[in-house]
Amino acid sequence: MSTEHRAAVTGVARRHSPTLMVVVIAYLVFIFLGIPDGMLGIAWPSMRGDFGLALGQMGVLLTASTAGFLITSFSAGRLITVLGVSRLLIITTILRGVALIAMGLAPSWPALVAAFLVFGLASGGIDGGLNTYFAMNFSPRLMNWLHASFGLGATLGPILMTVLLSMEVAWRWGYIVVGLLQAALALLIFIRADAWELRSATHSDGAARKLEKISYRATLRRPIVWVNILIFFLYSGTEITAGNWMYTIFTESRGVPVTTAGFWVSVYWASFTAGRIVFGFVANRFKPVHATRAMIATGALAATLIWWNPADLVSFLALALMGFAMSPIFPLLMSTTPARLGVADATNAIGFQVAGASIGIAVLPGLAGALAERSSLEVIPPFILLATILMFVLHEVAVRRHR
Repeated sequence: MSTEHRAAVTGVARRHSPTLMVVVIAYLVFIFLGIPDGMLGIAWPSMRGDFGLALGQMGVLLTASTAGFLITSFSAGRLITVLGVSRLLIITTILRGVALIAMGLAPSWPALVAAFLVFGLASGGIDGGLNTYFAMNFSPRLMNWLHASFGLGATLGPILMTVLLSMEVAWRWGYIVVGLLQAALALLIFIRADAWELRSATHSDGAARKLEKISYRATLRRPIVWVNILIFFLYSGTEITAGNWMYTIFTESRGVPVTTAGFWVSVYWASFTAGRIVFGFVANRFKPVHATRAMIATGALAATLIWWNPADLVSFLALALMGFAMSPIFPLLMSTTPARLGVADATNAIGFQVAGASIGIAVLPGLAGALAERSSLEVIPPFILLATILMFVLHEVAVRRHR
């Protein structure tokens, strides 16, 4: 394959020198993308008290947010084609800020649910837009750090809300403050609006080509697109299943003390964020396909050790290993989407993949819980292993179809 042809397939824009300010702004946007996700669990008891809610009604907020997220993430390719990346980010960043402020000012439960729906709509546009922009323009290194920024935000969110509540400040102010800062980010994006161009490919003289417009139907007719969507479905569902269920498995099935179990689940998420930071430094030294294959296989090994459980320490360390191994997979898969599908289809498919990941988060942890109710909690580790093996197989299918 010639250099020029390879450039047309993979998008040599990722080889141009990134504008530092644009990258920094993108990381700030992803930090703020993660902060509210970490705030809800801390704010929920206070929300329940204010609105007189049942314990399980948190699910209504999550469902509303997820529904909105799916709509815009799935439509990200069309929105980018119509608006461009900078306009999409400006609109959704302002909209998300308004939604967060509306959460803090919500006078009633229906108003809070509506604010979460709008919040999800804006979040899906930001997530799909920035993943597309980085996949088309930058290397796996910068993509890994983008997603590490989300992890940093998700870590800061609980800290912020806890500090406010400990100072006897109402939970509402947490959402209002974050909403104002979120909206202010739109100004930073606006200042460098011209730098957010999607440079999907170049001519031999280095001039950027415009993205070819392809319909959703045409993209979805390609079987490889559905393979990729399934990979993201399995990946994100597996990641959250491990994070959400291992505490219960440790405490209720294996007799691990509460503090010890909580510590090691925290280590899982810490290793997840640390893995993305570390892998950002070394990502450009490895071929993404080989790195993705190795990390999925390592995740499967970790799941096997958790299932085997010869000693509690083995399971603890395996859980930490799983967090570290799984951490770079999502950004690596996003970075290779243009090469795997072609730049035109990738504009649509990246949004589909983000939507598939969101559906996986919604479906697989619940399915694992349903299986546990029918048998025991110990069915969840082999469930995670099976999902990881399926992900490995689908990744190999995707790699071979690309060849």
